[in-house]
Amino acid sequence: MALTNESDAIVFDDIEIDVAGHRLVVVGKVVALEPKTFAVLALLASNPGRTLTHDDILDAVWGHRHVTQNVLHRAIALLRHALGGHSPRRQYIHTVHGVGYRFEAEVLLRSTPLSREITRSAVSADAPVTAAPVPQSVEADHAIVPRAHRNRVPIAIAIAVCILLVLAAVFVLHTRSPAPPASPTLVALPLQVIGDNKNEADFAAGLSEELTTQLASIHGLRLISGISPTIARKDDFDPSQLAAQLHTTHALEGSLRESGDQLRIDLRLIETPSGRTVWAQGYDRKLADVFALQQDIAQDVAHALALHIVLARAGSPAPDPQVFREYLQLRHVFLTSNDAAAYAQAERDLDALAARAPDFAPVHGLLALNLASDFEGKGKEDAALREAHMALAIDPNDLYAHLTLGQVASHNKDWATVKREYDIGKALNPADPIVHNIDGMFLSRLGYGEQALTQFEIGYASDPLGYWVAYHLGAQLEVLGRHDEAKRYLDLLPGREAKPSMLTSVARWRNAVWRKDFIAARGFAAQMPERGGLMKAYAAVTEALIDPDAWPQAEAVIGERETVLGRRPDRLRLYEPKPNAAAILATFESGDQQPGGNLIWAPGYAAIRRDPAFQVFLKQMKFIDFWNVNGWPPQCKHDGAGARCD
Repeated sequence: MALTNESDAIVFDDIEIDVAGHRLVVVGKVVALEPKTFAVLALLASNPGRTLTHDDILDAVWGHRHVTQNVLHRAIALLRHALGGHSPRRQYIHTVHGVGYRFEAEVLLRSTPLSREITRSAVSADAPVTAAPVPQSVEADHAIVPRAHRNRVPIAIAIAVCILLVLAAVFVLHTRSPAPPASPTLVALPLQVIGDNKNEADFAAGLSEELTTQLASIHGLRLISGISPTIARKDDFDPSQLAAQLHTTHALEGSLRESGDQLRIDLRLIETPSGRTVWAQGYDRKLADVFALQQDIAQDVAHALALHIVLARAGSPAPDPQVFREYLQLRHVFLTSNDAAAYAQAERDLDALAARAPDFAPVHGLLALNLASDFEGKGKEDAALREAHMALAIDPNDLYAHLTLGQVASHNKDWATVKREYDIGKALNPADPIVHNIDGMFLSRLGYGEQALTQFEIGYASDPLGYWVAYHLGAQLEVLGRHDEAKRYLDLLPGREAKPSMLTSVARWRNAVWRKDFIAARGFAAQMPERGGLMKAYAAVTEALIDPDAWPQAEAVIGERETVLGRRPDRLRLYEPKPNAAAILATFESGDQQPGGNLIWAPGYAAIRRDPAFQVFLKQMKFIDFWNVNGWPPQCKHDGAGARCD
């Protein structure tokens, strides 16, 4: 069946395809296209409403000589940008999955391109009358104007119009100052698995998380990452929900189909909240080529959004496809799972995978960070450093390896190294909320409250549905004494955890106490687990804060809890009328990753900071040495060899 066009021009909406002149004219402007890409457009537009198969198009345009479908996919992507970037009202080229493409528009076929008629008319208007024959009626109209003035009238009018336009532009600029357009914000939703193997969901989600890392190389693009994309996919957010809850302008969604070592990925970039398709593309690759595939996708997305992307750096050599698959699956579990059993199994699987993949840096970096984070137990620093250095020997820019070096340095109070490694981490992946959370905890622990708040705010913006970003942001606002603002974020926590936790109840109890809402504090104490006397202790302290005469009973209950846990003292003693500062400060010397490590700076604990034991604490923690080099936090000032911190 012939797929040809006998017309010289195809017109639809405010777009014209000048077939004979090989030009695409959009809203009066010529848009440059490569010859083959233009031929694809002319072919599709010549057959509106008809689905052309991949082979139809390849045969007609390329003669199907050693050309793969990827060449066609690239041409379609360029066309969608050329048409959609200038006329965003609709999508003209539709993908018929597994078949080909269909052009949808009401087209007008013309024997003479309109753009050339307009150009001819414009030339004639300024040209001398003798330059070309004109109809008699036109010649008669010109006869009333002396020949010497025939060109002066339109020029004078043009000058007057230009002056008016300039004055209007000046008036608009002085009366209205529009805000610059906001940077686009994109969420890459986990790919949906197509086919019988529904157990590949972790791999599909991990592939999307890896793609988000690639997309971070696009200048001017904000990304939603962390747990939020997984939640949005699980809860089947529509475009309006993505815009409202994730604050996105765009979403990347699609599907994954596997057959042996072959991957088929179909992607669609949509606007939110409208749901309009900006760009769509299908990719057929081998799993072994997935690194190059991710770069191609990131470049196509950047092109569709008219943004610039930095070419990917050389990193770890491409691993065995099965190793890469397992790595993505395990990382997804570590990032998103609330199941303790699944997490423990993932730790064991990661140890085994690292032994099988000595040359794949990401596996060793992930294992190193897990070891350094105390998630596998105490005393793992040497193993963490070994894995981190192994990763960096393969890829000096491995993100998790650098974070590991910072974590271990934090255990050793080597704050300069902590700062250096976390700064590297933020530069390597500015879209990763984990990086900003870790850096925020470090800054907050050393007293840099406002700087820490900035990092937590960045983390929250990147992962607006995440538990930890909301926890850290609320807790930091508490430390800064902004308790009403903190409540807003802490009240989000129950809806973001798989089951009620002690951490959430304690954080909300503390906020209620500082706001002097003791009715709410009683309620939060009652929600705490009974194990270890936790509920009883918090209930007793709540009553003592209401009635100071009840402190003897509360102190006795705290003592019972300390005996059961074999730990002294419990941080509930911070609320005692005369707390033992030295004993309490000892609980802040370790546990740099434990929530609450920054509480020593909270306004409610000023009595602890005024105790002489606080000066000993500052020296043991080496805070003053770091402040002398990097600047002092605003609440602290030199005081002889120590510091006075209000």
